[in-house]
This record gives sequence, C-alpha cells and structure tokens, in this order.
Amino acid sequence: MRQEDPIYAHRSPGGGTIWYITRMAEGTAVLKDNDHFVKDFRNTLPPDAKKPQKSAMHRLINENMLFADAPDHTRLRTLVNQAFTPRRVEQLAPRIQQITDELLDGIAAAGQADLIADFALPMPVRIIAELLGIPPEDQAEVADWSQAIISPGSRNLNYSARKRKVRAFVAYLQEMFALRQKNPQDDLISALVQAEEAGERLNEAELSSMVALLLVTGHETTVNLLGNGALALLTHPEQLGLLRERPELWETAVEELLRFDGPVEISTTRWVRADFAFEGHQMRRGDVVRVVLASANRDGCHFAQPNVLDVTRRDNRHLAFGMGIHYCLGAPLARLEGQIGLQTLFERFPNLQLAVPTAQLKWRSGVLFRGLKALPIHINAEMGLFR
Repeated sequence: MRQEDPIYAHRSPGGGTIWYITRMAEGTAVLKDNDHFVKDFRNTLPPDAKKPQKSAMHRLINENMLFADAPDHTRLRTLVNQAFTPRRVEQLAPRIQQITDELLDGIAAAGQADLIADFALPMPVRIIAELLGIPPEDQAEVADWSQAIISPGSRNLNYSARKRKVRAFVAYLQEMFALRQKNPQDDLISALVQAEEAGERLNEAELSSMVALLLVTGHETTVNLLGNGALALLTHPEQLGLLRERPELWETAVEELLRFDGPVEISTTRWVRADFAFEGHQMRRGDVVRVVLASANRDGCHFAQPNVLDVTRRDNRHLAFGMGIHYCLGAPLARLEGQIGLQTLFERFPNLQLAVPTAQLKWRSGVLFRGLKALPIHINAEMGLFR
C-alpha cells in the first residue's frame, strides 16, 4: 500500500469510505490538518442538523481532548497541561526505578517469567495509578474497569456486564473527585479537580473521561513499548551489544524502538469535515481517515534503511506518539518508563533470552495497539538459546 496506493480508499460493505494513509508525508499532513480532519464526528454534520446525544458510556470514553476539536480541545488540553506537568513526570524517575527493581526481584527469584504479565504490564499500571492518586488496594479493580471500557472483547464481556463495570467506575471516580475537592492531595486527580483557566474547570463528565483516558493510555503504550522493545533487542543481539558497550545510547535506542515496532499501530479515527481534495484524492464529508503509524515509521522516503533496527539513529522524527495538537500527552512519561525499564532489565540480566522461538509468540488482536500477548523469557539461559 505504501508503495503503490499510499492514500488507499476502502469501500465498506455498509457504505462509506475509510481512507488508510501509509506514508510519512501524507500521514503527517493529516495529523496536523485540523481544518479538514476532525476527531468529533458531530463536526461533520451540517450546521442545521440535529446532533446525536451521547450515551453515558460514550461520554466516559469520548468526553476528553483525544476526541475533541478546537475550541473544546484547546480548553481541555490547557487544563490538563496544568496538572500533567514535565516537573511532575521528572519527579517520578526514582519511583519508576524502585518499582522496576521490585518487579525484577520477583523475576530473579523465579529464574523465568512472562515479561508482559510479570513486568511490562504491572510497572506502568502501578505508575499511572499512583500518579493519579488511586490507593494501592483499589488499583487492581480500577485497572479491570478501565480495560472493560477500552477493550471489552479481551474480558469476554457482554454489553450488560460492561455497562455494570462502567457504572461502578463512574461511581468510584465521583467519590474520588468529591474527596479530592474537600481534601486535595499531591496527586494528578487533585490537580485535575483544581485546574482552572479563565474561570473554566473540567466538569464531572470531563474529569471522569480524562481519568479513564489517562489510565488506559498511561499504561497501554508503555506495556507495548517494553514488550516490543525487549523482543526487538533480543532478536537483534548486535544492537543489544552496542547498548552494553555504550549505555549512553539508551535514549536514542528508545526512540528507535518506538519507530521500529511502536506501541500504537494505527491512529485514532478522524473524519472528513466537508468534501475536499486531498493530494489528488476526492474525499467526502463523513469519510473515515486513519493514519497507519507503523507503516509511516518504515517509510523509505523518510528514513534511511527503514527496516533496519539502529539504536544509534539520530534523525528519527517518527509518528509513534502522533503529531500536531493531538500529540500524546503522556509521551515524556512513556519515554522515561521505557528507558528506565529496558535499561535496567538488560543490565541486570545480561544472559536474558527468549524461552520460545519467535514464531510461537502471539500478538494481541485489534488494529489500534500493537503488542504481544506474552513474552516468555529465561534470565540465565545459555547465549543463543532462541533469537
């Protein structure tokens, strides 16, 4: 597609068109064009059209900046930026290191592990939950609720069961917001509750949706960065050797791992606001547009040797975290977790090896996130066991 039809029109059986954008230049153009491509479908409707009402579940998932257009997006992003500051992220480094060490202690004691279930998943879940201010005793249940919202198929939930979990989650969050309003703490929920810009604050629906968004995106991307990154290095031992010789390369290595096999395969949906021609292709009001980030990040017109993993790569302006006004808010946190987590993992376990052939590894279903179901490893295996 990238070579022969980089702006590909898929005609769905039910009518309508989905455009898949697979090259870097066109993908970047879509992500930065907020006039023609919108995140809220209601903005594709004629001015006199009656806009559909959102259900409670839809509001919980969508009442946040990820699915908003200006001016709503501007207001929401400004408020959240006040709470989710670079300083707050930087202060997490010692805690990320501590949690990483604790989890790797457990793996060391066992001698083997599923790197996803035993490390890549619990580390970012604990970090984002603690950052938000969710008590340790509630974290497992809150993680389950958030997964029920974003990925009900992975929990084999029918609509009624999912609805019950959403209601429980909303009730829990409402109680948390009330507690933080009366007694603010040094956590992200308190900061979100208190954030104010020109007299504007997040309303309760926006608060709930923003916390749900931060919970899900705050760990999904890092789970896959850690899992995909570990696999890439295990199957490219010469690159791992470079990192052992030159540990100062870990920062550029994380960027290359994000490009090479990033945590998000395809962008969230955008809609065409009104009929117009994009790069010679006639798009219609209401058409769906999706940028294939994983493809754009392997575009040979943009990257030298795009299919080669090179931890020394410097010119590495990838799309793993998107582009434009919807650039991932949590990118600095994911980068920090990725660098601390992967560097500590491979420095602590120099003989880490895959416990199964790569052909036996299974990838999670779905087109949004790109991640492994499991990554079995041995920490004291003889070199060359599986690559």
